[in-house]
Amino acid sequence: MKELERLKNKTILLVEDEDIIRDNISSMLKFFFKEVYTAVDGYDGLDMYEEHLPDIVMTDLKMPNMNGFELLQELKNRACSAYTIIVSAHTDTEFLINAIHNGVDRYIIKPVTEEELFEAFKAYFEKIDKILPQIVEVTNEVKIDFDNNLIINKEEKFHTNKKETLLLKLLCSDINKTFSYEEIEYQVWGSESMSLSAIRSVVRDLRKKIGSEFVVNVSGMGYRLR
Repeated sequence: MKELERLKNKTILLVEDEDIIRDNISSMLKFFFKEVYTAVDGYDGLDMYEEHLPDIVMTDLKMPNMNGFELLQELKNRACSAYTIIVSAHTDTEFLINAIHNGVDRYIIKPVTEEELFEAFKAYFEKIDKILPQIVEVTNEVKIDFDNNLIINKEEKFHTNKKETLLLKLLCSDINKTFSYEEIEYQVWGSESMSLSAIRSVVRDLRKKIGSEFVVNVSGMGYRLR
């Protein structure tokens, strides 16, 4: 199953207040993901998301302090781009409709099985491949391999670090758009504070790998991909 191979470069956040369930699911996920982060409620989940910027957020619904729907709404308010999965014991139509209205990508009923998880991850790759292909051809000679965090420039391969990869994903998500410094700060830096010198440093290193002409600074506004 090629999706399982692709998961090895992905990260996931599991938000679950019950210790035993959280431990069981996270133990299962650790076989497939590069990193598995866990949180005990919505507030903790929000902090963990902004600290690690995972590719997937999997959350329970009924939790103390901040429930799953409140967490997803807060992430939505902050332009979160992660794939979202609800794992819940609730089978009521009201909860399912609420999940749809909240833009949830997948709803899994407890107890969770490996088969249901694999179906969710397969759907995740189908979605991201429509938005952003696994390999983006910038030119005939320059390609970006997002699954393996690589830039292939005239057959030479350059690994991209986390911030370089996140910035490239953002810029490639809409090649006609100039992304503001605020958008870049949240999508690439998360809870960290982004200074202009910090983003310039990332862009400088990225240009050495992809070519100086491809990442363009629009003065006073932000960056876009040429």
